[in-house]
Amino acid sequence: MRNASVIVTVFAISSCHGAVRATVPSSVTAPVIMAVIAPPAIAPTTPAANPPYMAGIRSVVLLKDTALHKQPRIDSELVGIVRRGTYAGVKQAIDAKECGVAGRWIELAPRGWTCETSVEPSEAVPTAAEDVELDDDHDDPDPIRGVYGMVRGHASAFANREDAAAQTNAIVLDGSNTVRASGVVAVDGHRYWRTTQGTLIDQASIYQISPSRFKGVAITDPNVLPSWVRAHGDPYKPAVTRDAPSPRAKPTGVLARRTVVTPLEISTDGRWVRVADATWIARADLRIATLAEPPPGTAADEKWFDVDRDEQVLVAYVGTRPVYATLVSTGKWEHETQVGVARIASKHETAVMTSDASKGAVYSVADVPWTMYYDRDFALHTSYWHDGFGGVMSHGCVNLAPRDARLLYRWSSPDVPPGWTTVYGDVDNPGSLVRVRSRATPEPAFRGYARDLITT
Repeated sequence: MRNASVIVTVFAISSCHGAVRATVPSSVTAPVIMAVIAPPAIAPTTPAANPPYMAGIRSVVLLKDTALHKQPRIDSELVGIVRRGTYAGVKQAIDAKECGVAGRWIELAPRGWTCETSVEPSEAVPTAAEDVELDDDHDDPDPIRGVYGMVRGHASAFANREDAAAQTNAIVLDGSNTVRASGVVAVDGHRYWRTTQGTLIDQASIYQISPSRFKGVAITDPNVLPSWVRAHGDPYKPAVTRDAPSPRAKPTGVLARRTVVTPLEISTDGRWVRVADATWIARADLRIATLAEPPPGTAADEKWFDVDRDEQVLVAYVGTRPVYATLVSTGKWEHETQVGVARIASKHETAVMTSDASKGAVYSVADVPWTMYYDRDFALHTSYWHDGFGGVMSHGCVNLAPRDARLLYRWSSPDVPPGWTTVYGDVDNPGSLVRVRSRATPEPAFRGYARDLITT
């Protein structure tokens, strides 16, 4: 590492929404060499067994948003990015000329190396990790922080107040655009959103989004999985129940959208499901979670996800035991979510997603929380802009309601240590398996480093 002031390489990858500018913050102090770039064959430095600081020092505080390396080498892969102000435990230190005069590499707990110029010793205890319980009934029903909005029509964005006042140098926003407000400023009597991307947009051109409050179900009995009501005619309306498995049978009432029911019996023709005594509902009006066998090689205590593309249902497992189920939205017919078995490769507290204009629809989606990439450009991520879970809605990714996304992001592997805004998974610290299957492809092939692990 040359010194504390280095040039940061910004990277981009394609996603279900096009190119994701999952950029390393400009304040990150470590040079960024991504895992997709093979490092030169340099032997790793052997850490010395010396205590890093004097007695009484219990942690270090990160002075800036900092990228951590897997090994104490400037060409080593990244393991994650830690937010400024985080207090981390220290495992060891070694001298390193890459870190400047009298500098050292510092290994933080639970993992990752950075130059000592990025940290400052402290007597404070390390930032504590939070317990994650899938059956937590006290989670925040409004997990989305900040204010998001959808831009109407072909609105204009401005780089500064002067351009907004003069209505010059306008950037016309084509396609679909969502933005997040970092503040509101007044310009000549008009209120403008200052977005997290730094632009100014007239507030009159934006309507505020109210994210979904839907949440899935923690499974306590592995033999009883939930189902949800979703009327096939109009998924936003209740579904009719009848006293027998026939469309001509007497109606007994209605079940509201997303009512959770337990299938008790299926009619001989498979078109009706009994959910209570003398209460039948059309099979087409349900989204049913079903028990599935884990992919080959799954460990008994391993956390993984099964996504049923036909039912639009995700079930989280520990080994063979289902522990959580929820509704999702996968890709629409022209942007189908690919079937396959992969592992989470990276997790991002937020990600900006934009489309490739050469491939059709144009859109930009601001600050998508709790994004988990599992297969190249496919991800499990929050969808704060729609509430259509249980039906196809996306451009290829697996959309989750905000409460589900936050919970599963924190629960799944690789773990996200306190203060980390990005974490990377690899063969040494694997991410959770994600299997996307369909009736046509019930046992899809392994992809990415999930394939490497299953064959080693």
